[in-house]
Amino acid sequence: MRDRFPSGDKVIYRNAVKRSSKTNEASKKVSMHNLFPSLTRDVKLIFVTISMMAMMDGFIYTVLQLYLKSIGYTGTNLGAFMLVLGIANSALLIPFGVISDRVDRRKIMAAGTTCVASAFTIVLMARDLPVMLLAAGLWGIGTAMYSPCVSSMLADRIRKEEMVTIYTFQAILQNLLFGVSALIGWIPELLVAWTGVGLSEAYRLSMVWLVPVGFGAMIPLTKVGKISPSIRAKRLVSLSKPVMKLTFTQTIIGFGAGLSIPMLAYYLSSKFLVESGPIGTLNAVVSFVALPFYFFVPVIANRMGTLKAIVLPQLASIPLMLLMTVSPSFLVASVFFTFRQILMNMSSPLITAFTMRISRANERGTVTALTSVAWRVPNSMAAQVGGYMFDVNLDSPLYGTSLIYIIYISIFYFLFRSIDKERKAG
Repeated sequence: MRDRFPSGDKVIYRNAVKRSSKTNEASKKVSMHNLFPSLTRDVKLIFVTISMMAMMDGFIYTVLQLYLKSIGYTGTNLGAFMLVLGIANSALLIPFGVISDRVDRRKIMAAGTTCVASAFTIVLMARDLPVMLLAAGLWGIGTAMYSPCVSSMLADRIRKEEMVTIYTFQAILQNLLFGVSALIGWIPELLVAWTGVGLSEAYRLSMVWLVPVGFGAMIPLTKVGKISPSIRAKRLVSLSKPVMKLTFTQTIIGFGAGLSIPMLAYYLSSKFLVESGPIGTLNAVVSFVALPFYFFVPVIANRMGTLKAIVLPQLASIPLMLLMTVSPSFLVASVFFTFRQILMNMSSPLITAFTMRISRANERGTVTALTSVAWRVPNSMAAQVGGYMFDVNLDSPLYGTSLIYIIYISIFYFLFRSIDKERKAG
């Protein structure tokens, strides 16, 4: 959820809405008749790197928390890991976002994937908390370099009327690969059953293959054509009213998410006594079931309006999170978890496309970094709080997240309630 407008807020905002209205008609045709967009060579190469990182995310999201749990880490320790990662990420997101607008984005993105792969290698080799926290810091640096470049590099190479379709395709691809790699979460349990190795060692052995994947993610970027940066601005970004509104809402949802979302695997494992196999399968099911929902996101937005297409599914996800806390079994909780994840996250292509559409081409990295920091800082702080809450009462972080999400959705709707009205007027 990101914005950016220069000094003439209202005039440029209306112009952006008019452009958005025109491109919505094109996106309707594309989404209805061509759900898989034709991709240029450069876009395909960027998607290869995105895919490799998505594979890492799928397995890490499933296994890493359980690996740390198996070597004796508590919820508080996991919270500290996420806190350090978040602090490093937050401190450097804006600097790297600004740099990415001024130098070759390919190099920044490639360096970021290398840092993440290096941090992951350290995690596999170490067990002491101080070393793990050092790896978390390096991980945060890597994501700070990588994340501002992804959407910007794609936006640099596609037309505005293609954005909703391209970012929807990105979400579909990431979910698909995330799901496939999450299924590999069964490997640790099979290793324990077939070889007799300990659970922690099985987790570690099953993650080794991600090291070459992570380091290899930079290779496609070396083949992407260069687009010379054009920015020579003296200031970072114009802090217009829309930017400030969006930044404010990001701080709210960031804190709410941080209380529980980064450690949902830990929550499910502790509450229902399951390990990476069932949890990996659950993450895979979520990813696969979500695919048809992403296909129709552009169509839904054109019929309902962008604002409703964002907030209504998110609002519907909150009762499902609360139902997870009273579920009698892992299977029942999994059903609620699946549809909660889908409803909360299905609007992400709309948010990304809207952000890129109304951002200046030479400030997209900075805007992405600015709004990411607004989300990341409170998210990291909340992760430490949430980790402690898990140790005190396992369900309490989910209650906290649900409450804050209600506050966030209400504020977001109030602040941006005129988006679709102005679009129709334009």
